[in-house]
Amino acid sequence: MACELVQGDEILCRDSTGGVREAYIAKFDNVISATATSGQVSTIAMAGGTKFYTYQLEKENGVYTNNMTGSVENGTTFWESLLTFTMKKMSASQKNALQNLSQSRLMVIVKDNNDKYWIMGRTRGADALDIQGTSGQAFGDLNGATVNISGKEPTFDAEFTGTIGDITA
Repeated sequence: MACELVQGDEILCRDSTGGVREAYIAKFDNVISATATSGQVSTIAMAGGTKFYTYQLEKENGVYTNNMTGSVENGTTFWESLLTFTMKKMSASQKNALQNLSQSRLMVIVKDNNDKYWIMGRTRGADALDIQGTSGQAFGDLNGATVNISGKEPTFDAEFTGTIGDITA
């Protein structure tokens, strides 16, 4: 099968901002459907009574990447996404939430600082692969946890274009 190039790219205005504002996280099994058309998902159907939970992030405190890896030798490609963010102030409830994250297959919607929403783990799920809790040492150090969630998909992460309020708790 031949893959066609369908467009080029131009230099755009410098009106973009890096970083992540929020992450919305749900159990992968609670998502009934999230079908992408031309790289966009307009509707996500959830199992009865389930929602995505909102994790608000401090400015410059979260990063989202979506990287393609290819093998010429094997004729394969896949996309790996990674979301890293911190949660402040260790507590029993935070540790319980992190324990649940670590044991669940997830779907994550990342809201970037340009008000774009990107879906991690849409077809294969995503996993919290690394969570580091710390008390900190100096007064100004983080007391909380750094969370790393990773997903691997056959295509790039789709953009969510629906209404986020319809699927969040």
